Amino acid sequence: MNPLYLNVALFSVGWILFVLLQAQNSVKSKSNGLPAGAAGIWRYIQLQAINLAVRALVSGALYPVIVNTTASKLQAAGLALHAAGVAAIGGLAANAAIYQVSGLLPWLRQEVSDAAPPPNSQIVTPPAPPPSETRS
Repeated sequence: MNPLYLNVALFSVGWILFVLLQAQNSVKSKSNGLPAGAAGIWRYIQLQAINLAVRALVSGALYPVIVNTTASKLQAAGLALHAAGVAAIGGLAANAAIYQVSGLLPWLRQEVSDAAPPPNSQIVTPPAPPPSETRS
């Protein structure tokens, strides 16, 4: 296999793992109303589709910069990793960094609670009883 294809594949795996970790954390959160298990992860991906597409595009466009930056940071820390390892860590790091930046842009921000309100938000409180009559 061509080393470039291996690096791109591992970069993509790192990127996807970050998305799955985010989805899992969102599903486990009690405040966002996502269903448990695979259904919740799928719902998270549906709700975040545009955000994820933008992050994938930017990560792909910046692939060389991200991998080179990751490699230089790892080398500065005294770690020597094979290029494939650098690409995998770069994919994870790219998604994390782009996720933080996209959260700052209002048109990319989507609150899960806006799309899927918590289950208890539909509870209606009964009307207050009428004031009791007093005898004079």
